[in-house]
Amino acid sequence: MYKLLIVDDEKIVIEGLKSAVNWQEHQIEIVGSATDGEEALKEIMNKKPDIVLVDIRMPKLNGLDLIKETKALNLDTVFIIISGYSQFDYAKRAIQLEAIDYLVKPIEVEEIVHSIKNAMLKLEKIKNEKQATERINEYQIALEEKRVLDYMLGQRLVAPEKEQKLHRFSFFNIGLKGFAWENSNATVKIQASLDRVKSLLKDRKIDSFIYTIDSEIVIMFSHAGLEFGDDLVQDLLSLIDHDMKIRPMVGISNIYETIPEIKKAYNEAKEALKNGIFSNQLITYYKELEVFNHSFDNRIIEKIDSFFNEKGPDLLSGMNLFMDKVFLDCQKSSLPPEKSKFVCFKIVNHFLEYIESEYEVKKSGGGRYIVYQELNQLQSLEEIRVWLEQFIEQSTAFLNENHVSYNEKLIIDIKSFIHANYKEPIVLDDLGRLFHKNPAYLCSLFSKAVGNTIFEYITKVRLNNAKKLLRTTNLKIFEICKQVGYENQKYFNQVFKKNIGTTPGLYRSQHILK
Repeated sequence: MYKLLIVDDEKIVIEGLKSAVNWQEHQIEIVGSATDGEEALKEIMNKKPDIVLVDIRMPKLNGLDLIKETKALNLDTVFIIISGYSQFDYAKRAIQLEAIDYLVKPIEVEEIVHSIKNAMLKLEKIKNEKQATERINEYQIALEEKRVLDYMLGQRLVAPEKEQKLHRFSFFNIGLKGFAWENSNATVKIQASLDRVKSLLKDRKIDSFIYTIDSEIVIMFSHAGLEFGDDLVQDLLSLIDHDMKIRPMVGISNIYETIPEIKKAYNEAKEALKNGIFSNQLITYYKELEVFNHSFDNRIIEKIDSFFNEKGPDLLSGMNLFMDKVFLDCQKSSLPPEKSKFVCFKIVNHFLEYIESEYEVKKSGGGRYIVYQELNQLQSLEEIRVWLEQFIEQSTAFLNENHVSYNEKLIIDIKSFIHANYKEPIVLDDLGRLFHKNPAYLCSLFSKAVGNTIFEYITKVRLNNAKKLLRTTNLKIFEICKQVGYENQKYFNQVFKKNIGTTPGLYRSQHILK
C-alpha cells in the first residue's frame, strides 16, 4: 500500500477527493489531510507519505514552496499538483520541482487515477534505483575489503606508479584470551559483536574494514585527519568485553598513508598484540616497542632473527647450541629480567611460527596465551633458560611423534604447487619430474590421500578461483577463463556448468550484487 496525503485549503475539496476514488482498489491508503502549507509540512514530517495531492494557493505556505521544503528533507515523496489556475508560470515551477502532474480544477476521476498510477511508477523507479545503488555500493565495499586483505597478507603487489596516498590509517589487532574460535557457536557470537563494533564506528563517522584472521580481530581504521584517543580504544574493548565476556587485548600499529604500507601496519599491530599477550598488557602500541627495541642490545635480536630466517633443515637439532650462545650474550650484556624475558619471547615466537609453517602443526591462539603466561611468571635468567629448554625439548618430542610423514608432506607440496600454478597448463608427467616420482604412482598416492584425482583437484581449484572472480570483479567471462587456466571459453563453460550446476554468466548474476 502507498500512503497518500491530501492538502487543500477547502475542506469540501478534501472530502470530495477522499470519496471520488476507491483508493483501496488502487493500493492507496489515505493517511491524513491538511488545509494549509505549514500543517501539511508537519504531516509530511510525521507520516512520511509516498504521494501528496496538493493545491498551489494555500495559507502560510503555498503548494510549490511546500514541495521545495519537503525536498530539503531528503524524502522520496512525490507530488501531484491540483489547482484552479492554469498559469504557465505555476506549471513551469511545478515541472522544475519534478511534480508528477499538474491538474486543473475541476478534475475528472480518470485524471486523478492516471496521475496516481504515474506517481506509483515513479515511486517504484526510485525504489529500484536506490536498491541498485545500495547493491553496487556493497559490491564496491566488498571489492575494497578484498583488495586491502590482499595487501595485508602480501598476496597483491603494488606497482610504483600506483602508490597513491590514502586517508591516514592504522591497524588494531585484538586477541581474546581463552576464546574457543573453533567452537561452532563462535562464528555467530563473534559476528554479532563485530556488527556492534561496525555500528559504533559508523556512528562516530569512522571508516573501517574488519576481518577475523588467525584467531584475531583485525580492524583497519581510516583516520581521515582525526587523531584517535584512548577513549575510542577503551570503548571498543569495553564493547567486545561485554559481548564476549572475555578480556580483550589490542596491538596498535603506527599511522601510515600509502598502499604499500598496509602490510607493514598490519604486521606492526600483530607484533604489538603478541608482545601485549606476552606481558599481559591490555593495550600495546607498536611505537612503544620501537622505543624498547631502540634501548635494547640489537645484536641479540638480530642473531635470533637471522637464525630462524635461514630455516635450515637442521634448525631443530641446532637449537640447543644456538640457545647456549644467546644466553651467553644475555649474561655478558647483563640483561635485566624483563629484557631476558623478551629475548625468550622472541625465540618462542619464532619457534612456534617455524613449526607451524614447516610441520603443518597449528598452535591455537589459546595455546599461545598459556605459553606467554608461563613465560611471564619467570623471575631469573636461569629460570627462563630452564623453562625454554624444556619447552623446546617437549615441542621437538611432539614433532618427532606427530609430524607429517614424507608422503603427507609430498601431498601438501603438490597442493601448494597447484594453488600457485593453476593458471598455467599442468601436466602429470611434469609433476612426476618435479617431485621425482612415477606419474602413475603420484596420481594414485594423491587420489588415496585427497579423495580426488589430481586433475579433479586442479579443476576444483580453478573453478573456486573463477567463482571468486565472478563474484568480486567486473572482468569479462573470457578474461576470467584465461586467468584460471582455460584457453577455450566454450570448454570452460562446459566444465563450469558440469561442476557448479549453472553457467558462469548465471552464477555471476545470482551472486555479484548479493
